[in-house]
Amino acid sequence: MKPSTLLPCNYDVNLQNNKIVMTNLKETPVSLIIYDKNKFNTKDYYFSYTLPSNDEISHTVNIEKYSYEVIGSSGFVRKFKGTKKPELNVNLSTNILKHEIDIKLTNISANTLNISLENKYTDHISELSLTTQEEKININLDRSRGWYDFKIRSNTNIWHFAGRVEFEK
Repeated sequence: MKPSTLLPCNYDVNLQNNKIVMTNLKETPVSLIIYDKNKFNTKDYYFSYTLPSNDEISHTVNIEKYSYEVIGSSGFVRKFKGTKKPELNVNLSTNILKHEIDIKLTNISANTLNISLENKYTDHISELSLTTQEEKININLDRSRGWYDFKIRSNTNIWHFAGRVEFEK
């Protein structure tokens, strides 16, 4: 089997407070599309962005009731859905040198949060109670050849991260 061609891109997209923050970590510009799934029957449901090299831009969102989908290259998908402002910040970043993704969970409430982390490739679900302010999870992607598909749930909020990390040889 012939290996796929390495795409010269590395970028992160995360929901932070009331914004979808898009960060380009390479020299090559990246095209991204954001869909506001609560506004599919209006003219304001579709937003197209070109993320400049080594830059960060953001898209303001309604955090009280939201359903956003972000699409990029190489199977890149982010879905953020909820019916109230999250008590949890979720940040997914790629670590190309270690062939892994790093997930940082930050409890921004005074309560213990019950969180589930579902690996859609293995159908394994991890349940954890987040009593501390922050938890870091590192997931190696060597066995999946860089592909990942994870869903994180907390109360009425869902974060879905899927795509492929392009490892440099």
